[in-house]
Amino acid sequence: MNSEDTYRSVQERYASVANQANSDDQKSYERKVATAFGYDLEDLRSLPDNANLGVSCGNPLATANISLGETVVDLGSGGGIDVLLAAKKVGTEGKAIGIDMTKDMLELARRNAKNAGTTNASFIEAFITSIPLPSSTVDCIISNCVVNLVPEPEKPLVFHEIFRLLKPGGRVAISDILAKQELPLEIRQDLSLYVGCIAGASQVGDYEKYLKEAGFQDVLILNTNSDLNLYKEMGQKEDAEDAPSKSSCCGNAATNESKVTNMLADVDFNLWTGEL
Repeated sequence: MNSEDTYRSVQERYASVANQANSDDQKSYERKVATAFGYDLEDLRSLPDNANLGVSCGNPLATANISLGETVVDLGSGGGIDVLLAAKKVGTEGKAIGIDMTKDMLELARRNAKNAGTTNASFIEAFITSIPLPSSTVDCIISNCVVNLVPEPEKPLVFHEIFRLLKPGGRVAISDILAKQELPLEIRQDLSLYVGCIAGASQVGDYEKYLKEAGFQDVLILNTNSDLNLYKEMGQKEDAEDAPSKSSCCGNAATNESKVTNMLADVDFNLWTGEL
């Protein structure tokens, strides 16, 4: 897989997620995923319906310690869920900025911000390896299940950009999927599994190396022990009920077109990957 093909596939996949039908079954599925990975149900209900697309693998805001007046940047902001929640936390004196490379997601996020009446949120079209913002201007950077989608050779660039953007003493809080061991070749080479957040998962040691080489100290990586089979199980349940399941980050929506779909039906995602 080359980087161009990977980026194109990721953009196509998440453009389809941004444009999927927002049925009651889909909204219920998205709430289940988000609450399972740490979001408060009342927070979700305070947002426009399609700000939460069910593609989270954690809740970076839970550990970001965001304060009033701060500038927060979300890498891979999707429908805007974390940007809109961060905008509330920083207040009118602060700013929440979303970065995304998919035009459909940006359009959706901007509509959601407008519908929510949020005036201190903005969204920028860019790759998270090269962000058009000044250096040392951000208090906190967050990201939710996105870094794994960056082609492996370019992952170090993400962490160098994070370090460049942060003010001295700034913070980064990332939720992502990491590999507990080297993934089988048939998984690593499967493009549909890459856009589904599995094949591009780095190992913990690689993540630590990326952070330290970018200049970070006091690196702390925690496995939250979340059940990643949730995606697969929910996807199977939704299929059985003939309901949409396209917004699953790692579930069967990402693997329906894969040559290894039958194999994955019996794979325990938790043996191979973990959510940090």
